[in-house]
Amino acid sequence: MKDTTDTITLHQGLAQALQGHGVRHLYGLVGDANLFMVNAYVEGEMGRYVACTHEAHAVLAAIGFAQATGRTGVATITHGPALTNVCTALAEAARGGIPLVVLVGDTTPGDLQHLQNIDQREVVASTGAEFIEMRSPETAISDLNRAFHMAAHRRCPVVFNMRVDLQWADLGAGADTVVPVPEVTLAPASGEALEEAVGMLASARRPLILAGRGAASPEARLALLELAARIEAPLATTLKAQGLFHGAPFNIGICGGLSHPVASEVIMQSDCILAFGASLSKHTTEEGAYTKGTRVVQILPDIQETPRLDQPTLRLIGDIAGTARAMTDLLNMAEIPGSGATDDDLAARLRDQDNEFAALPDPVETAAGTIDMVHALRRLHQALPEERVLVADLGRFVTTAWRNLPVTRPADLIYTSHFGAIGCGIGQAIGAATAVTDRPTVLVAGDGGFTLSGLSELVTALREGTDMVVIVCNDQSYGAEHVQFTNRKMNPALSMIAKIDFAQVAQSLGLIGVRVTDETTLGEAVDAITRRDRPVLVDLRLDPTKIEM
Repeated sequence: MKDTTDTITLHQGLAQALQGHGVRHLYGLVGDANLFMVNAYVEGEMGRYVACTHEAHAVLAAIGFAQATGRTGVATITHGPALTNVCTALAEAARGGIPLVVLVGDTTPGDLQHLQNIDQREVVASTGAEFIEMRSPETAISDLNRAFHMAAHRRCPVVFNMRVDLQWADLGAGADTVVPVPEVTLAPASGEALEEAVGMLASARRPLILAGRGAASPEARLALLELAARIEAPLATTLKAQGLFHGAPFNIGICGGLSHPVASEVIMQSDCILAFGASLSKHTTEEGAYTKGTRVVQILPDIQETPRLDQPTLRLIGDIAGTARAMTDLLNMAEIPGSGATDDDLAARLRDQDNEFAALPDPVETAAGTIDMVHALRRLHQALPEERVLVADLGRFVTTAWRNLPVTRPADLIYTSHFGAIGCGIGQAIGAATAVTDRPTVLVAGDGGFTLSGLSELVTALREGTDMVVIVCNDQSYGAEHVQFTNRKMNPALSMIAKIDFAQVAQSLGLIGVRVTDETTLGEAVDAITRRDRPVLVDLRLDPTKIEM
């Protein structure tokens, strides 16, 4: 990074500060208040700038980057309508606890007749994101430091508000310097609470280890595997931690609404659940059905409160890996025997479950010109590499996508549904695909969400040379609304969408596009994925009356 004591402009100093904070991927859309800063970042070869066609997608791409890499995502947009355009994306990041810095331009103070003038602090506050004002050229870098520190330590989105009239101001010898985000190390849980937790384990006959995204590190994985072997407990994950125990003995998969039958049985029989880094949401506990009457020990890496809907029997705060190892040590010291819960019978049932998934299911009969979704997704799953990133937009197809397109590590599942909005998938897929280049990114979207936000950003996926496969679940309806109408025996016409040939649109933009209406065209889609040399879009034509939520 250049020496900021040289006479440089504020916009140049901000670009250099981004480099100083390790920003190698910047997502954005330029406008009056940020174009010179972005230009300095690009001309200085400080990192990769990914230009999106819509501000919301730029912020969503930074969210996808953060989820895929574990680092703070960074985006930049201009003022006024650019900021209002990203409100849903900011709310998504705030609800998801995702570290994010968005550099947002602002109009000149006092220019009340500026067309794009708006109270930006109030707009940001409505989304749940934090707001930091760039106070002056002299404090600009210090203010930006605060934004990066806050985003990383609080795991939240932070809007850095930078006035357009200051962008060409000089930064002199008195300007602040970059202060990188300090690493925070935690001690393992200890004391009476830890001993009480181990006491619960010692008396458990059917313990279960459950890991959430907060435990999704290589060190934590190893410590949890060692603890599981020591107490002879099966392993499960939340949806967001899917793949953490991939390939491990007695991995029962996802705990929650996506549990397979064997997993559900094991969870319901458990008498003590150790939940590491899991928030224990209603989706994980099946509205409390999985934890009712069961002792639950929750181990979290911080004390920050999130909407945790299930109160555990005991909660510990400490380093995940260190706490797991401390539990193993105490068990060894007390010479507590294993539970015996991981026996040959469970191993055989899990093998049978795996074999059942590996077999291609027979297709369900659907209307002419459509194909069974489960059968189609499973065949596409077999055609794709086992290691891939999955981004699933929101819609009634989403649980089927999560079940049938599993990932092998938690960072490869990009979750887009923190705020319950459709259309957040394409942006996050671009962020993931530009950050992760050694395996493909698979986006599954509904026709409603994709029409809302996905079409224009296909050009970004192509221009950036991404290895992306887009699967559009095209049932020509807004699924949740279609279900509500049909459940009440009402005409679902208002939930229907005009027929769009997504494959043809993709082809016109330069992508590979395949329309799937039967087994023959499904084979063509498989072949296109296997032979792809650029992004592929698969338009799955589905029967709206044959889709389960």
